[in-house]
Amino acid sequence: MQRMFSPVILALALCGSALALPNSILGPIAEADSSLNGEDLTDTLLAGGVWDGSVELPGDWNDEAQIATAAVSHLKARSKLFGLDVILLRAVRRDGQLESLEATFVDAGSYFGYFNEKLPEGLSPREARKEVEQRLAAKQADFTRIYTDARADLRSAISKQCGDAKPTEGKIGRTRGLRTPVEEWEKDGRRIQLLAGENRLLRVILSATGSDQWLDPSVAVLPPRENLAKLAATVRREDDGTVHLPSLTPIPQGYRPYCGLNSLAMAARHFGLHLDEDWLAVACGFRNTGRADGANLVKVYHSVAAEAGLGLDRSTKFDPSAAMRSLSQGFPVIVWRRFSHQRNTLHSRFMREFAKDPSATLPDPAVPAERAAWPGEDAPLHASVIVGYHAGRREFLFLESWTGKDTPRRMRAEELAATTDLSFVFRP
Repeated sequence: MQRMFSPVILALALCGSALALPNSILGPIAEADSSLNGEDLTDTLLAGGVWDGSVELPGDWNDEAQIATAAVSHLKARSKLFGLDVILLRAVRRDGQLESLEATFVDAGSYFGYFNEKLPEGLSPREARKEVEQRLAAKQADFTRIYTDARADLRSAISKQCGDAKPTEGKIGRTRGLRTPVEEWEKDGRRIQLLAGENRLLRVILSATGSDQWLDPSVAVLPPRENLAKLAATVRREDDGTVHLPSLTPIPQGYRPYCGLNSLAMAARHFGLHLDEDWLAVACGFRNTGRADGANLVKVYHSVAAEAGLGLDRSTKFDPSAAMRSLSQGFPVIVWRRFSHQRNTLHSRFMREFAKDPSATLPDPAVPAERAAWPGEDAPLHASVIVGYHAGRREFLFLESWTGKDTPRRMRAEELAATTDLSFVFRP
């Protein structure tokens, strides 16, 4: 009997707290011993030198991603901008030239994480529920205050930097699901955009020319046929029969219920979209609860495909033939699948074994004991990105949104088909 799932039910279950791994890039930044910690970089970053290339950006920067022809990195320091603490400062360079800076000041995903606090012993179910509600309400009130104050302070500081100029209204994004209003100022020929994401995210974008879309300009100018050819060129076919997309790399989700968002952000970047999981959380309606309850992840998946000028097929079944066809054209596939730590350990162990011995094989799915070990109906859901396949071995290569899992692991097509609740297959 075929099971039917609503997007809401799936969102409620996706990425339970048992899957959380505290591996966000924010950890190394928070621990960084940098001379720029606490330093206000406003004057430096608004000055012309860093933009014309005559002055290097201050501090140490970690390479983070390649989006089309742009290189993205983040500063390893806890600096300030416009007088406020910056959570994360990203730089976008093209051919070595600084193109934009993106500063995140407030982020609900990092603030709430997984709301899974330890409660006093001996509480009745009703008392426990009330205690959780009270703690969450207090945390929500604190965050709303932080967000509201920071937004007002940013608007005031940016306006002062721009000669007390009032902002104009702008927008970023082509599609309805990802289009967002921004406030814009101009300073010495550069654009300053303030993105305020519905009591979840505060971000400022500094750029030489500004942009009104998420798609990288080098991709946006391509005719559709040429863009498809570039995606197809990302496919690598190995001598052993493996077909894969080596350019995709994990985006660590940290201690947040974001596996579905981070997986989508991996695909979005592959398509040339300057999107991250924090803005996608705003776009799909994440609430400040530390859970995915009520978020419409399915809708934002379709919005990302549309923003990239692509189609997306969603199914409650995993079709190996459709997945291989999509992968062979340069399109990753995302699955929401039932997860177990036992199988996770097995696939990790096999990855190491296969690296030493390419003749190694996964357990035979025809063996009843093997099939019985697959996660069942009550297992939590988790998102994974399919990045390759080996048709002869009936294996698919997949990545996770976890640090330390940069090398794809392998799963038999039979297990993937049996444990997938939703599959998202991108197409032209």
